[in-house]
Amino acid sequence: MKLLELPVKTTYTNLIRKHYEENTDLTTTKVNGYENGMYITIANKGLNFTPNIGNESYFRDVYISIITALKGKDYKISKKEVKQLDGDFIRNRLNLPPRQNVLGLIDKKIPILICGTHNYELNDPRSGGKEYCHTHYILYNIHHYLPNTPIERMNMIGKIEGHLTRHISKRKRKRMPKDIVIKSVKDEISPLQFYDYLHNPFIYPEQKKTPLINYIAHNSHLPSIQYPLTTIYSNKPL
Repeated sequence: MKLLELPVKTTYTNLIRKHYEENTDLTTTKVNGYENGMYITIANKGLNFTPNIGNESYFRDVYISIITALKGKDYKISKKEVKQLDGDFIRNRLNLPPRQNVLGLIDKKIPILICGTHNYELNDPRSGGKEYCHTHYILYNIHHYLPNTPIERMNMIGKIEGHLTRHISKRKRKRMPKDIVIKSVKDEISPLQFYDYLHNPFIYPEQKKTPLINYIAHNSHLPSIQYPLTTIYSNKPL
């Protein structure tokens, strides 16, 4: 009796992933959890998305303030050297470079800032009866620039908080406790997972609180308005 020949199993290779696994160093150095990113909240005062937060300079300025804190006041970075990609209100709320470009930024140790906007609750005094907003951020690739020792790292985080103070309000004011909150991101996000992680809110929109990117993407206090996300990164290695 002639035996039937089994079909040959065909496998497919993700060529982009294969190329970057073979040609780039996408390993991470653990720095107290910050290899998964830094979660930043700014409790803005008296700012609306339009015209304050959603303009062409606010998120760029936030990024430049963080880089200046990390590199020192003598380090020069201009707005022209900072790329800003804004999402849309309705369709594509997240705008990213191609996957291979994102992997290239990670490999070059360039921090990537994902910016989201939320309204305050209507009964929150900070809402001011005018639908004022506050902002949330994920800063990825930051761990390369944080000191390894706990005290030095704490001092650096304090320095970042200080540089972000000017973005709380249009008016210069003294920073109050919890105006700026910085934590490590608890989600496990490897360099090869980062691109897909950022799309999670739009693949699984029913998940509104976890993972962190879903929470940032969802304006829970005024769900009738869902603000676009903004992607910020430097055009040059630091």
